Amino acid sequence: ADLYNPQTDSLLDYHFNQDDLSGKAQNKAKLQERVGLPVRADVPLVGIVSRLTRQKGFDVVVDSLHHILQEDVQIVLLGTGDPAFEGAFSWFAQIYPDKLSANITFDVKLAQEIYAACDLFLMPSRFEPCGLSQMMAMRYGTLPLVHEVGGLRDTVRAFNPIEGSGTGFSFDNLSPYWLNWTFQTALDLYRNHPDVWRNLQKQAMECDFSWDTACKSYLDLYHSLVN
Repeated sequence: ADLYNPQTDSLLDYHFNQDDLSGKAQNKAKLQERVGLPVRADVPLVGIVSRLTRQKGFDVVVDSLHHILQEDVQIVLLGTGDPAFEGAFSWFAQIYPDKLSANITFDVKLAQEIYAACDLFLMPSRFEPCGLSQMMAMRYGTLPLVHEVGGLRDTVRAFNPIEGSGTGFSFDNLSPYWLNWTFQTALDLYRNHPDVWRNLQKQAMECDFSWDTACKSYLDLYHSLVN
């Protein structure tokens, strides 16, 4: 669909592709301005678009926020759900207004802007049979940081520091310690190895999760078994 393509998405102000990310940078500045965060190109912008529930791992996120927000980062959150999580994010947004924008609502345009503008996408679900958000994020060059379960493990190739390959970052033990550890890995890469980061973005944007591809894989498997 045109809607889910960074080159044609009608909800975006600026379009871009894997070879030219200048439009992504423009979307980032626009989003920072829209949600009231300092407009800075150099700060890693972390997106969250989700139901705020325990299933989605937000108890662990809330436990990690004090730690995460000590860093030079910005987080833009969009979602509704458990009143305790809504309240926690709203509280942190008041304490760290230059670092966290908590949008406790549902807004299709803002969701697309977050997918398109952010550097990282946080999705530490406790369980996730398939998951679409991580695929959306990758398509827009926003690297997902996920808990290695179900569809998240299947679709996000974890960063491999030796090969410089991957399409995101993942951890397999859902705890504040491992979330923070993985977050630090991502931050280090963003700040100190921009060329590697750029390569991960390119790999993420080249992922093809369409049914054509899935069906071809199944067909190939089927033929190999029959033969």
